[in-house]
Amino acid sequence: MRVLGWALFWGIAGLVGGYIAAVGIGLVLFEVFRVSQREGAAAMGLAFVIGPFVACLVALASAATAAIVTRKRERQREGGHVAPRQPWSRGARALVGGILGLIGGYGAAIIALAAFYALRGSPYFSSYAWAYAAAWAPFIAAALGGGLGVWLALRDRGNAPGEVSPG
Repeated sequence: MRVLGWALFWGIAGLVGGYIAAVGIGLVLFEVFRVSQREGAAAMGLAFVIGPFVACLVALASAATAAIVTRKRERQREGGHVAPRQPWSRGARALVGGILGLIGGYGAAIIALAAFYALRGSPYFSSYAWAYAAAWAPFIAAALGGGLGVWLALRDRGNAPGEVSPG
Protein backbone atom coordinates (compact mmCIF):
# COMPACT_ATOMS: atom_id res chain seq x y z
CA MET A 1 0.00 0.00 0.00
CA ARG A 2 2.92 2.32 0.70
CA VAL A 3 4.19 1.86 -2.87
CA LEU A 4 0.80 2.79 -4.31
CA GLY A 5 0.47 5.82 -2.03
CA TRP A 6 3.87 7.24 -2.97
CA ALA A 7 3.33 6.49 -6.65
CA LEU A 8 -0.01 8.34 -6.58
CA PHE A 9 1.45 11.28 -4.67
CA TRP A 10 4.40 11.71 -7.03
CA GLY A 11 2.21 11.05 -10.06
CA ILE A 12 -0.11 13.91 -9.12
CA ALA A 13 2.85 16.14 -8.21
CA GLY A 14 4.43 15.31 -11.57
CA LEU A 15 1.17 16.06 -13.37
CA VAL A 16 0.82 19.50 -11.81
CA GLY A 17 4.53 20.32 -11.95
CA GLY A 18 4.90 19.08 -15.52
CA TYR A 19 1.99 21.22 -16.71
CA ILE A 20 3.29 24.33 -14.95
CA ALA A 21 6.81 23.75 -16.28
CA ALA A 22 5.64 23.08 -19.84
CA VAL A 23 3.42 26.15 -20.01
CA GLY A 24 6.03 28.34 -18.32
CA ILE A 25 8.82 27.22 -20.64
CA GLY A 26 6.48 27.56 -23.62
CA LEU A 27 5.60 31.14 -22.73
CA VAL A 28 9.27 32.02 -22.34
CA LEU A 29 10.01 30.46 -25.72
CA PHE A 30 7.14 32.46 -27.24
CA GLU A 31 8.92 35.60 -26.09
CA VAL A 32 12.36 34.45 -27.21
CA PHE A 33 11.21 33.47 -30.71
CA ARG A 34 8.69 36.33 -30.99
CA VAL A 35 5.65 34.19 -31.74
CA SER A 36 2.95 36.36 -33.27
CA GLN A 37 -0.02 34.33 -31.97
CA ARG A 38 0.71 34.43 -28.23
CA GLU A 39 -2.91 35.21 -27.41
CA GLY A 40 -4.47 33.03 -30.09
CA ALA A 41 -3.77 29.66 -31.61
CA ALA A 42 -0.29 29.26 -30.18
CA ALA A 43 -1.48 29.84 -26.62
CA MET A 44 -4.41 27.45 -27.09
CA GLY A 45 -2.08 24.78 -28.42
CA LEU A 46 0.30 25.29 -25.53
CA ALA A 47 -2.38 25.30 -22.83
CA PHE A 48 -4.62 22.51 -24.15
CA VAL A 49 -2.34 20.19 -26.16
CA ILE A 50 1.35 20.57 -25.37
CA GLY A 51 0.97 21.27 -21.64
CA PRO A 52 -1.27 18.28 -20.84
CA PHE A 53 0.84 15.95 -23.01
CA VAL A 54 4.06 16.92 -21.23
CA ALA A 55 2.27 16.75 -17.87
CA CYS A 56 1.16 13.16 -18.57
CA LEU A 57 4.69 12.13 -19.54
CA VAL A 58 6.17 13.70 -16.40
CA ALA A 59 3.45 12.11 -14.23
CA LEU A 60 4.15 8.66 -15.67
CA ALA A 61 7.89 9.04 -15.19
CA SER A 62 7.62 10.37 -11.63
CA ALA A 63 5.05 7.75 -10.54
CA ALA A 64 7.10 4.91 -12.00
CA THR A 65 10.29 6.21 -10.37
CA ALA A 66 8.56 6.59 -7.00
CA ALA A 67 7.13 3.07 -7.20
CA ILE A 68 10.50 1.54 -8.09
CA VAL A 69 12.42 3.41 -5.39
CA THR A 70 9.79 2.73 -2.71
CA ARG A 71 9.54 -0.97 -3.54
CA LYS A 72 13.32 -1.33 -3.53
CA ARG A 73 13.48 0.21 -0.05
CA GLU A 74 10.68 -2.07 1.20
CA ARG A 75 12.54 -5.13 -0.07
CA GLN A 76 15.71 -4.01 1.70
CA ARG A 77 13.76 -3.39 4.90
CA GLU A 78 12.07 -6.80 4.70
CA GLY A 79 15.45 -8.45 4.21
CA GLY A 80 16.85 -6.76 7.30
CA HIS A 81 19.35 -4.58 5.42
CA VAL A 82 17.73 -1.29 6.42
CA ALA A 83 16.72 -0.32 9.93
CA PRO A 84 13.13 0.75 10.57
CA ARG A 85 12.46 4.38 9.86
CA GLN A 86 13.09 6.71 12.77
CA PRO A 87 10.42 9.19 13.88
CA TRP A 88 10.72 12.75 12.64
CA SER A 89 12.54 15.29 14.77
CA ARG A 90 10.61 18.10 16.47
CA GLY A 91 12.03 20.67 14.05
CA ALA A 92 10.98 18.72 10.97
CA ARG A 93 7.49 18.15 12.37
CA ALA A 94 7.18 21.85 13.24
CA LEU A 95 8.33 22.89 9.75
CA VAL A 96 5.93 20.58 7.93
CA GLY A 97 3.06 21.45 10.29
CA GLY A 98 3.69 25.16 9.85
CA ILE A 99 3.86 24.97 6.05
CA LEU A 100 0.73 22.85 5.79
CA GLY A 101 -1.05 25.16 8.22
CA LEU A 102 -0.05 28.23 6.20
CA ILE A 103 -1.31 26.70 2.97
CA GLY A 104 -4.51 25.40 4.59
CA GLY A 105 -5.31 28.66 6.35
CA TYR A 106 -4.70 30.76 3.24
CA GLY A 107 -6.73 28.41 1.07
CA ALA A 108 -9.61 28.31 3.54
CA ALA A 109 -9.74 32.10 3.66
CA ILE A 110 -9.70 32.37 -0.14
CA ILE A 111 -12.52 29.83 -0.42
CA ALA A 112 -14.51 31.65 2.29
CA LEU A 113 -14.04 35.01 0.52
CA ALA A 114 -15.06 33.50 -2.83
CA ALA A 115 -18.20 32.05 -1.25
CA PHE A 116 -18.92 35.40 0.44
CA TYR A 117 -18.55 37.26 -2.85
CA ALA A 118 -20.75 34.71 -4.65
CA LEU A 119 -23.48 34.96 -2.02
CA ARG A 120 -23.26 38.73 -1.76
CA GLY A 121 -23.22 39.20 -5.52
CA SER A 122 -20.47 41.81 -5.58
CA PRO A 123 -16.84 42.05 -4.46
CA TYR A 124 -17.27 45.76 -3.65
CA PHE A 125 -17.58 47.06 -0.10
CA SER A 126 -19.36 50.06 1.37
CA SER A 127 -16.46 51.12 3.58
CA TYR A 128 -12.71 51.06 3.53
CA ALA A 129 -12.57 49.06 6.77
CA TRP A 130 -14.48 46.11 5.27
CA ALA A 131 -12.32 46.12 2.15
CA TYR A 132 -9.19 46.23 4.32
CA ALA A 133 -10.46 43.32 6.42
CA ALA A 134 -11.22 41.26 3.33
CA ALA A 135 -7.81 42.02 1.87
CA TRP A 136 -5.98 40.94 5.03
CA ALA A 137 -8.19 37.93 5.86
CA PRO A 138 -6.11 35.38 3.88
CA PHE A 139 -2.86 36.49 5.51
CA ILE A 140 -4.32 36.43 9.00
CA ALA A 141 -5.86 33.01 8.36
CA ALA A 142 -2.50 31.76 7.01
CA ALA A 143 -0.70 32.97 10.14
CA LEU A 144 -3.30 31.35 12.40
CA GLY A 145 -3.20 28.14 10.36
CA GLY A 146 0.60 28.07 10.52
CA GLY A 147 0.51 28.53 14.28
CA LEU A 148 -2.08 25.79 14.62
CA GLY A 149 0.00 23.49 12.44
CA VAL A 150 3.12 24.06 14.51
CA TRP A 151 1.16 23.55 17.75
CA LEU A 152 -0.38 20.31 16.47
CA ALA A 153 3.01 19.04 15.32
CA LEU A 154 4.76 19.81 18.60
CA ARG A 155 2.09 18.96 21.17
CA ASP A 156 2.66 16.10 23.58
CA ARG A 157 0.84 13.01 22.38
CA GLY A 158 1.02 11.16 25.69
CA ASN A 159 2.53 7.78 26.33
CA ALA A 160 2.44 4.99 23.80
CA PRO A 161 0.45 1.87 24.78
CA GLY A 162 2.46 -0.11 27.29
CA GLU A 163 4.91 2.76 27.95
CA VAL A 164 5.55 3.78 31.53
CA SER A 165 5.20 7.43 32.51
CA PRO A 166 8.54 9.02 33.54
CA GLY A 167 6.94 10.67 36.61
